[in-house]
Amino acid sequence: MDEGIDRRPFGSIVDEAIAKFASLMRLDLRLLEAEMRSKMSTIVSSGVCGLAAAILFVLGAFALVQFLILAMISLGIGAMFACLTVGMILIGAGVLSLYLAKRALVGWTITPIETVNQVRSDLAALKQGIRYGTTQR
Repeated sequence: MDEGIDRRPFGSIVDEAIAKFASLMRLDLRLLEAEMRSKMSTIVSSGVCGLAAAILFVLGAFALVQFLILAMISLGIGAMFACLTVGMILIGAGVLSLYLAKRALVGWTITPIETVNQVRSDLAALKQGIRYGTTQR
């Protein structure tokens, strides 16, 4: 009477477990690569928005400096109002770019969550396969 016990030699079970583990690790590495590629595109787009924000803040600061200089030199409403308007628009655009960069990273983590979960699942399956014997031949 066979009670469902695997009667293969221990060496063949170990070899099969190692082969399956190696196959799982290759698949997990491919998953890690795909997940990190996806995360890198988010980092790059957020970096571009952050850089745009920094550039717009600098341009806004130059316009505001021009405003202060023109205010001291001349009390003419036309030139000062123009510098103030341009400066405020550039600062507003910088704030908007910074907000978009920050919003893109909300809830974002560099940890490859899918890969970590898959490796944990693979290790649990491997432990169970070694403990109870494999059902596939």
